Amino acid sequence: MKHKSKLVTFGLVASILLAGCSSQSTSTNSESGKELKEVKIGIDTAAGGSLQIRAANSEGYFNKQNINPKISNFAYGIDTINALLTEQTDTGLAADYALLNSLNRGDLVVLSSLTHSTDETIKKSEFLAVDGITKPSQLKGKRIGVAKGTVFEYDWAKYLEHLGIDEKDIKYVPYSTPDEALVGVKKGDIDAILASGALLEKFKAIKGVHKIDDLSSAGVSVSSYLVANKTFVEKNPETVVNLLKAIKEGIAYVKENPDGTAEIAYKDLKIKKEDTLRDLKTSNYTLEFTQEDIDHLIEMKKWLLDRGLLKKDYNLEDKLALDALQKAFPEAETYEK
Repeated sequence: MKHKSKLVTFGLVASILLAGCSSQSTSTNSESGKELKEVKIGIDTAAGGSLQIRAANSEGYFNKQNINPKISNFAYGIDTINALLTEQTDTGLAADYALLNSLNRGDLVVLSSLTHSTDETIKKSEFLAVDGITKPSQLKGKRIGVAKGTVFEYDWAKYLEHLGIDEKDIKYVPYSTPDEALVGVKKGDIDAILASGALLEKFKAIKGVHKIDDLSSAGVSVSSYLVANKTFVEKNPETVVNLLKAIKEGIAYVKENPDGTAEIAYKDLKIKKEDTLRDLKTSNYTLEFTQEDIDHLIEMKKWLLDRGLLKKDYNLEDKLALDALQKAFPEAETYEK
């Protein structure tokens, strides 16, 4: 009896283990019956929150396109790039400055744009200062908070250039997360900072913090891009096409359902709904790659090289992987080599 009992027990355990293995390996699209391809997607929490990708995940658009998304949150786009380089993710995203500083590290390729700034969005980014600084010219000799490795470094450099203030005459105080920056301003370690979106109101809530200018004075434009591991793209061409299709649906959802997007932002990021609704009015999500994109990136890359900030040059065209975009949305890829 004992022997028979052991056989029964073993059989039950084996059945449970097999069932568990089966459920893990046969994740399928409930409508098409096709197996879902796992894609590890890195997105930001601070520089806009990647709401179009969050919407695609929340609304099931990735599953619809036979993708099982594994979303990983990082503070800034540059952090998603670092995750890509260490093979924690398959895709990431970054604003132009961080992107260009990273494309000579590892085997990264650009799949598409994700956002383009407009005159309106640029004005929504404000230069803030503490008591005692009433005009931009008084930034000389002050401590400026900047998220290390992000486009904020470029924005500040161009703004100080506009003001005629040498970067040697200010002190950059680097921070890694928005919370670290907020603490720095509260403690008096940071005198001025550039902020936008929901973070703008958080900084303005600190006693004495006020606007002295906005980013339009710096004469810059900002674009962000979807980036992937080159090997992943080459091995999974259909999945990359489906990824872009799902993100496109996410963009449509954000545009058509601001209230639903605000709920997603609150659930994922704890951003107040009214803050998201305000920001969505000026957000410009894109999924394309145009001649303006390549011209913009070439110009900024030259600026980085001229200043000695980009130590190792590379051919930008070698870093583009636009076949999937061309296949998914032929009208969205208008760049000609």
